[in-house]
Amino acid sequence: MQLDTDALYKAANVDAKAPLLLAVDPGREKSGVAVMTKATATLVYKAIVPTAELETSLTSVLTQFKAINELICGNGTNHKFVFHILETLGKTQDLPVALAEEAHTTEVARKRYFEFHPPTGLKRLVPKGMLYPPVPVDDFTAWIIGEQYILGKKERG
Repeated sequence: MQLDTDALYKAANVDAKAPLLLAVDPGREKSGVAVMTKATATLVYKAIVPTAELETSLTSVLTQFKAINELICGNGTNHKFVFHILETLGKTQDLPVALAEEAHTTEVARKRYFEFHPPTGLKRLVPKGMLYPPVPVDDFTAWIIGEQYILGKKERG
């Protein structure tokens, strides 16, 4: 999969040399992937990938986003399998790999989804807490995992 990384950097208003973090929301069937700046957690790229194709997909992402210098895996469903993939990639690319807390990140991701895709029609009248996204939000969840990891790291100093 070839990405137009220049366009992605431009759309996110991010310098192509800014240090990036890659976060993964692990799952049995599908996993969310997000690439964000390490300084501000500004999203540069996100995707949902079949877990069976995750290693190939992440290798491609790492090749195309050369500024990625840390890999993060959420500690939820199937994290042991996915973390092993990240550890392997981390060793071959000489990148640190960490496991991150992902409690309640899916709920936050559902809310974030509607910030980017506001409800239309009669759904605008439904209380936001009762809305459920019409598509999987694993990519948003990966972003939240990475964002919380970055914020936690800043708090710890």
